[in-house]
Amino acid sequence: MNLLHDNILTLLLLVAFACAVFFAANGLFNHKALGRLAGGDLRRRPLVSILIPCRNEQEYISACLDSILEQKYSHLEILVLDDHSEDESANILSPYANEYDNVTIIQGSSLPEGWTGKNWACHQLYAASRGDVLLYCDADTQIGRDLIQDAVAELENRALGFVSIFPERKSGNVFDRWVWSFTSWVIASWVPLWLAYQTRLGVLAVGFGQFLMLRRNAYEAIGGYEALRGNSLDDFEIARRIQAAGIDWRVYSSGGRLTTAGYRSTKDAIEGYGKSIFPVLGRNGLTLFLAWLLLANVTWTPVILLTLEALQLITITPDQLQLASFCVMAILISWAAAAVKLRISALTTLLYPVAITFVLYAAVTSYLGIRFGTMIWKDRIISETDDAMVQDPHVPEEHLDPASDTPASNSES
Repeated sequence: MNLLHDNILTLLLLVAFACAVFFAANGLFNHKALGRLAGGDLRRRPLVSILIPCRNEQEYISACLDSILEQKYSHLEILVLDDHSEDESANILSPYANEYDNVTIIQGSSLPEGWTGKNWACHQLYAASRGDVLLYCDADTQIGRDLIQDAVAELENRALGFVSIFPERKSGNVFDRWVWSFTSWVIASWVPLWLAYQTRLGVLAVGFGQFLMLRRNAYEAIGGYEALRGNSLDDFEIARRIQAAGIDWRVYSSGGRLTTAGYRSTKDAIEGYGKSIFPVLGRNGLTLFLAWLLLANVTWTPVILLTLEALQLITITPDQLQLASFCVMAILISWAAAAVKLRISALTTLLYPVAITFVLYAAVTSYLGIRFGTMIWKDRIISETDDAMVQDPHVPEEHLDPASDTPASNSES
């Protein structure tokens, strides 16, 4: 190996090592920041509006509603918007409205120009709701019996304006399981939640569409879904706006009490993740390319070098051997930290390069599909011009007290 190649290899390993150490350290720092809901006594029981957009969810919507109707927290109104479903969703929903007084089915109106389908559905749900607390959840989620009560207790007792919970995934599809494990790793080891709670940097905030709980006044302070309109990353954008507004928030691991259905086929999984990967990087091709290279380097450079060295196919310097070994150890520590918090399997943790390779492939399909207008989700095309991400969202200058301005008429004492 000549000197130039040797120096390039050492540089690649140094970059990989620096990233790996960051992931490991951040994963350990996040151990407390990404906790589980503790619950507690409720001095006040606000009306919670559970808002569920539904489009072609015949396989999941019954289980979702059944889990909500079994909640210990009873001061609920449940609103489901049927967004022009073409399957049996409407027929499944109808008996629930007839049987339960607190369940309302809304027929979605036509999609206006400039809106994504989901955001328009969520905006209509908000307009029809009465609760002091809004809980958006997806139609393919199932909620543990005491989870809503514990989330409301956290909201009330800590005077928070926003609570979101990271779900566990139920999936029979291999591609989906591996990519979801990567998502779990990113949340636990990439995002510095321990720092995010102390700042107003919106870029550090995260939210999860399967469980978005907001005080009504916090939702209105950030402009709600009307301010998002064409944004295909509504959960992250809501969290960013909450953060930028100075509203206190927290995210939690579900501890098995919130589950979401996985994609049934590899094609669905690629499209499902593809609609988000490019937008989450601001729809910037250069940013995606650099992130792709960095992740590929962190993942594969140390592993390939150690493998080839072990097979005696190449010879690397002792320093390079140490760097590669420490890099793999640090990555494994970061995955182990995520596994403890978000219940990633031991096999996935040990075979993390497989999960990351699937993600690298999904990233390429995300870019190509959105760039050339071939990315389709829920029978709607996602193109480069669909997303209305706002780099500097307008938020109130003053700090919003999320515990104030709550109408007493919608609370149980």
